[in-house]
Amino acid sequence: MRRALAVCVACWGCAAGATDADRVTLLHRADEPAARLEDALLGPYRARHPGMRVVPVWVAAPQPEYGRRVRAALVSERMPDAFLLDDGDVPELVERGAILDLAPYLPRVGVDLARYDPTVLAIYRRGGAVYALPRGYTPLLVVYNRGLLERAGIGAPTDDWTWDDFLTIAKRLTSDRDRDGRPETWGAGWDRRPAFWLPWIWSGGGDVLCADGRRASGCLDAPPSVAAIRWYAGWVTQAHVSPQPYVGRDWNGELARLFAAGRLGMMTVDHSAVRDLRAATRRLRIGFVAIPHRAGVAPVTALYASGYGVPAQTLGRKPAVELVAALTDSVAGAARGEAGLELPTVTAAAEALAAADSLGWEAAYLRAAKHGRPGWSSRVVQWDEVEAVLGDLMDRLTTDGVDPGASIARTARELDRLLGATQ
Repeated sequence: MRRALAVCVACWGCAAGATDADRVTLLHRADEPAARLEDALLGPYRARHPGMRVVPVWVAAPQPEYGRRVRAALVSERMPDAFLLDDGDVPELVERGAILDLAPYLPRVGVDLARYDPTVLAIYRRGGAVYALPRGYTPLLVVYNRGLLERAGIGAPTDDWTWDDFLTIAKRLTSDRDRDGRPETWGAGWDRRPAFWLPWIWSGGGDVLCADGRRASGCLDAPPSVAAIRWYAGWVTQAHVSPQPYVGRDWNGELARLFAAGRLGMMTVDHSAVRDLRAATRRLRIGFVAIPHRAGVAPVTALYASGYGVPAQTLGRKPAVELVAALTDSVAGAARGEAGLELPTVTAAAEALAAADSLGWEAAYLRAAKHGRPGWSSRVVQWDEVEAVLGDLMDRLTTDGVDPGASIARTARELDRLLGATQ
């Protein structure tokens, strides 16, 4: 199968971009198991269109690399007829006019937008325009080792827990039994990725950008944001409930390995943890719970989504829109949900998935999603650059021991220049 995927990518130049009326090409990012599932999900479309040949192009690459390939494909003569895009691709593609507004075509192919989660659908809407149909999405939440909590005499956290509750649990789970200064068990895993620590700042009443997404000063350096960032970095520097992160290596992979080994009590995860941790249930008892909030601040988390769109210059619009509709319906969403990949964006399919899950994991994700809001990546064209600056800020706070207030203020001014708010 790995060879087949490579062949698909290699054949992009000869198959994609064909304008034959009996051929539709699909560009998609998937690893080997996901590629097998997606190929099966093309079956109903192929059966309904026996004269239409679907040419899937599966790209087994990380999201940033896949995004670069999408942007290159959309300005080439070999552009796909339909393609997968993440929420972070939307601002640039809409600004460039590179993606088709699907709204005029959806009634003709029987798509009822009311079936989709409205918050997730809004990621792909601009006014009355719909630039993609959402395929699936994930809120961020906390996964915890239930066995570690029980051995420490701690009850399972509930969705209304606070930051104080979180730190109390994390401190009790952090254990250095041989007193050599290197805990055998850590209470929490500190995640340096801004996309993953953003909801922790929101849950403290702060934010990294102002509401219009065009500046950081007055928001990133506002007292609630500074306090939230100081508290989050303090997992490492003050409370010492998380291992000291290192830069330039697979830190997130290290956290996942510690959790799987039973040496990490809690960490922030997206829905991919469902698929990744299913096998671990033979050794670990796992629970999922909403991200805690600062007392007096409403619970909140970040939502990230993927969807299918059509290039603005595609000639075969009808078969392309029909394909997008088929790949985002309730049947396809339910199949991806059962595989542990994501929550379906068709509301009824997501609710059915949660009801059928005896472990209660999907219900936890669905509850968290009710307090979710889209991340900044779906609104800010320069988010990749903003994210890099924010990641550097957290690295300085956790490794260099710099003053948080002064460093955050400098970062806010740097982001203002990057976003064009100041010269």
